[in-house]
Amino acid sequence: MSHEATQAMSQPAFRKARPEDGARMYELVREMGGLELNTAYFYVLFCIDFADTCVVAEVDDRLAGFVLGHRPPERQDTVFVWQVGVAPFMRKQGMARRLLEAFLEQNPDARWLEASVTPSNTASRKLFGAVARDHGVECKVSDFMLAEHFPDGHEAEELFRIGPFETNSK
Repeated sequence: MSHEATQAMSQPAFRKARPEDGARMYELVREMGGLELNTAYFYVLFCIDFADTCVVAEVDDRLAGFVLGHRPPERQDTVFVWQVGVAPFMRKQGMARRLLEAFLEQNPDARWLEASVTPSNTASRKLFGAVARDHGVECKVSDFMLAEHFPDGHEAEELFRIGPFETNSK
């Protein structure tokens, strides 16, 4: 995209996910590759049952990116990032970082941000480390899901636990 086209593009609008966003998320992940594709049902369900912990970014009515997340039942002070997707037309513009900031703003009572990341996913490792640095909090990395937990040769997943964040809850 040319510099002029980038300048003419509207600024992203961030909001909570809605059920109709699920199909758009599914299509984006399917088209872009690189992310693990879940079922269409999964994306729609997340946009219904976990809308408070899912963020959508739109530019000119186009899906620019999203964060799917949830609150682990045993850690209600934590928001867990399941997946971050950025549309190809928004890459190299800091969209993933902006999505995570919107995700944290949407969950002001969260003290911790967690995500699982494979050792080979350099971009995500840098992204979550940068969020911790930006907020002046720790990012602890520990074993989470071992490769042998998966039936299909999936790489191990390490848990990134970022925080504690100051909360706005009363």
